[in-house]
Amino acid sequence: MQPSPAAVEVHKDETARLYEALIDGQVVGTLAYETTGGRFSLTHSYVDHDRRHQGVASAMARYALEDLSRSRTKIGIYCGFVADYVQAHPDWKDAVDINRSAFIATNTARDTSNGH
Repeated sequence: MQPSPAAVEVHKDETARLYEALIDGQVVGTLAYETTGGRFSLTHSYVDHDRRHQGVASAMARYALEDLSRSRTKIGIYCGFVADYVQAHPDWKDAVDINRSAFIATNTARDTSNGH
């Protein structure tokens, strides 16, 4: 059974510089950010394999963009998913600076558990 988008709760962990998506109190996804010279950049996202295609990453992207847009500086986007999210939601285009040339393929510790 797939959770409804309302079942995804997102919060910000400033110590770890992560937005975390929770379902039933368990972290099922993260969106990392960095700060440099007062500018925020969204760098990469991860969603547990069994929670993908359920709106988790979209909920994190929306929450992070809403949160970081309060800084009134352009948000750097280095995460491919967030770049795609912004393209699908053009209201965000003026608030961000997408740098697709900086995208790199990465594997997190959780990704490598299946041998890929």
